Amino acid sequence: MSGPVIEKLATWIIEKNPEMSEIPEDLDIVETRTVTSLQFVQFLRYIEDLRGSPIDPADQDIDSFRTLRAIVDTHFAGAEG
Repeated sequence: MSGPVIEKLATWIIEKNPEMSEIPEDLDIVETRTVTSLQFVQFLRYIEDLRGSPIDPADQDIDSFRTLRAIVDTHFAGAEG
């Protein structure tokens, strides 16, 4: 796993899933229900806080939130090195 944003996202997920010790950046967190539907709104708000700006839901689809890598590539363009 690489990058500070991915690390922060993984830490948030691990806090909600203490049985997990790491979150691979390509793990489908939707399909595996690593982030539940009830947690998803909180996770979205956390992503927005990290970005410093809101995410317009009309411009997004679920695939942009399936993996940590997809989240960073879609919602943090240029933020990871």
